[in-house]
Amino acid sequence: MKKTIKTIAVVLLILAGSTLAYCYATPTYTWHQKITVEVESDGRLFTGPSVVEMTVEGIPEELQFRTARKLGMRGEAVVVALPGERYLFGLLTYDAFLTGKVFHDLVGGIVSQPEKGWAQAIQKVRETRELNPKDYPLLVTFTDINDPKTVQQVDSDNLAATFWPGVSLKRITLEITDEPVTEGKIESVLGWWNNLTVPIGGKVDRKYGDPLYGLGKWSFVRR
Repeated sequence: MKKTIKTIAVVLLILAGSTLAYCYATPTYTWHQKITVEVESDGRLFTGPSVVEMTVEGIPEELQFRTARKLGMRGEAVVVALPGERYLFGLLTYDAFLTGKVFHDLVGGIVSQPEKGWAQAIQKVRETRELNPKDYPLLVTFTDINDPKTVQQVDSDNLAATFWPGVSLKRITLEITDEPVTEGKIESVLGWWNNLTVPIGGKVDRKYGDPLYGLGKWSFVRR
């Protein structure tokens, strides 16, 4: 008898959970955004665009006391091909909240609370804006493109220090777009990416706070 009662209680609990999930479905918002890095050198412009898919799972209005949310990203880092087979990469070091910040005047609401509408509104935006330098993704390069151990951070204010005199970063833009997610560029340039099993640069003892600390495979591609 006790076993039967216990079984019934479990079934009722499952049904109650299912009903709650149905009544308070988690809103999910998805959009494509393109980051483009523009570099100038000797009067020539070199650009690298990359489209990623952003996903935000909000909190139902009925459950505003909850604070958990899920952010998702699918796509690749920016690749700018420069002369002399050199490359500049803009890594996936940002998240969906960057978009809400850049287009805050168009979406309204409270950026830190997806259920308030900003993530839903951003899906309808079709505009390109220049990023503030403090919001730039981490920029890196490899002195030897075939060796991940040669990774170097690039100063956005002084590309010449890493590359050559006269080269400079013109701007980085963010756009909400209908273009498809970028695929295959990173793997075509970094032939070792798919087989990488250690942090970028090898097992280097970097201190917490170092911009390259924790830099890994998914800083370049997320699926």
